[in-house]
Amino acid sequence: MRGYFEMCRQKGINPLFAMAEATANWGDLWDQADAVSNHSLKGIEFLEKVGNFVKERASIEEEYAAKLRALAKKSQGKKKEDEDAKAFTYVRSFNNLLREVESLAAQHEVIAERLKKEVVPFVTMQSNTHRQSRKQCLGDLQQIHQNLNASIEHHFKQQKSYGKTFKEAEAAYLKYYKAEKNMEISRLDLEKAKNNAQSRNYSCEQAKQAYASALDSANEAQRVHYTTLLPQVLEKMRLVDEERIKDTRQAMDLSVSIEVEVTPIISRCHQDMKGAISQICETRDSATVVESFRTGYKHPLPFPFEDLGRPEEILTAGPNGEPGDATLKRGMLGAPKKDGGKSVTRKQSMHQKIFGGGEKKTNDSDYGTLPPQQRARKLQEKISELEGAMRKSAQAHDGLQRMQSTYKENPRLGNPSDCDAQIAQYAKEIDALQQQISKLTLLLNSANREMGGGDSTPISMRSLDSTAHSVHSGHSFEPPPRPNPPASQSSQRTSYSEESVSSEGSRTNGHAPTCREEVYEEPALGTCVALFPFEGSTDGTMKLAEGEEYLLLEKDEGDGWTRVRKIDGAFEGFVPTSYLKCKYYPE
Repeated sequence: MRGYFEMCRQKGINPLFAMAEATANWGDLWDQADAVSNHSLKGIEFLEKVGNFVKERASIEEEYAAKLRALAKKSQGKKKEDEDAKAFTYVRSFNNLLREVESLAAQHEVIAERLKKEVVPFVTMQSNTHRQSRKQCLGDLQQIHQNLNASIEHHFKQQKSYGKTFKEAEAAYLKYYKAEKNMEISRLDLEKAKNNAQSRNYSCEQAKQAYASALDSANEAQRVHYTTLLPQVLEKMRLVDEERIKDTRQAMDLSVSIEVEVTPIISRCHQDMKGAISQICETRDSATVVESFRTGYKHPLPFPFEDLGRPEEILTAGPNGEPGDATLKRGMLGAPKKDGGKSVTRKQSMHQKIFGGGEKKTNDSDYGTLPPQQRARKLQEKISELEGAMRKSAQAHDGLQRMQSTYKENPRLGNPSDCDAQIAQYAKEIDALQQQISKLTLLLNSANREMGGGDSTPISMRSLDSTAHSVHSGHSFEPPPRPNPPASQSSQRTSYSEESVSSEGSRTNGHAPTCREEVYEEPALGTCVALFPFEGSTDGTMKLAEGEEYLLLEKDEGDGWTRVRKIDGAFEGFVPTSYLKCKYYPE
């Protein structure tokens, strides 16, 4: 016994509880069957209570996620205002924080969905199973009670019958005894009384034996009931109750595990929020304010001193002998002009609005209403946008020219004249873009002169001039450089690749910065197998070997060419799309 207590102490178990668990047997509750039945019912109801809790919690998680997502969407503000404010680090950081809040909302949606799909159906199914098992146990309990009660009732019935026959036998013997003492009764009546007494005695003996047999059967049934049948049913109810407790534990554990599984993602969202907040720089935002609102105007000139002369000269006689009125004719002092030397313009009349004339209109579409500094910045951004569109058109134009040259080398692939219309269309688009860029460049130079800077043409303009010249001359130029990563890849979680304020300022001081190109290894979009050999003699193309496998770098943009790279990374170039059997990776 001492060793048992020592073992329980080492395991940290209360020895009294351990002993109670070891000797626990629901068969000891033979006289508490109703209490056991009520306990099992309350246990199943508790399991259903846990299921209702999980169901309501899933609804709350779902509602919370929806409200959190709506709040994040509402806090993002209007698109136009948001675009103008993205230059500030605190605005960009807040937008990134809102994106992480949406990720948090998504995780709460995952919790709600998994609770509804995994925990709630499990609890419902197990509750129904336990109710069926309990119903079966109660049926067995009722059946054995009915059998015992029938045996006991039969015993009592036989006991009552035995008592009745015993009293009848006693009465018959008393009657016979009185008849025997009565001297006046006939011998025949005396014989009848004797026979009656003997018959009643025999019936009493029969009833006594039946009662004894019923008593033995009732005692045996009662012994079997309380020692075997009832403990078996109670033990079955114990097993059902323990299974119900296990299911309750599993349901609670599963609900917590679902939340624990998304905890790393939620922690990562919090880390990304902190990373976004750490990107806020007050000095950079202060410089951005200057860059965003600086007009480029020069300070107003000092007010000149205007000498009106000597006041006594008013008394000097004029030609007609009257006092002079030079001062009056000269008028009052000139009123200073507002807004740094700019006078207030007259409002157009209705006649001028309808029939023209009056003040000369400014070109609002070319940012003519903006101050010089802001106008130069907007013009530079527009020029960069048009340059990108022009490079794309030039790329398509060059691809069509390579395709046409391929058709000329191998007429079986297609008719070269089919490309003429598209080549002409792209050349027309390039001309239009070149004209727009030239126009905006002139306006940019004008804005730079207005700010006191030079009017040098941006480097990108000179490169685009050469591109346009090559398109007009009908000769293909070298393949376009690798494009920068698209926005969908550069705007991943906790990635802040926006240009600094100083770089934006260098773009608006009258001189456009040189174009930078980040060299990086482009990820493959898939694989392809060459169906036919291709010589790749044109500049920018690559040789294909039939049956060889390559990596896909770009999809066909409609010009019939696809950029591929060898598996070893030694060469890459454009090849006809129709020569390839492509297999793209799933997105």
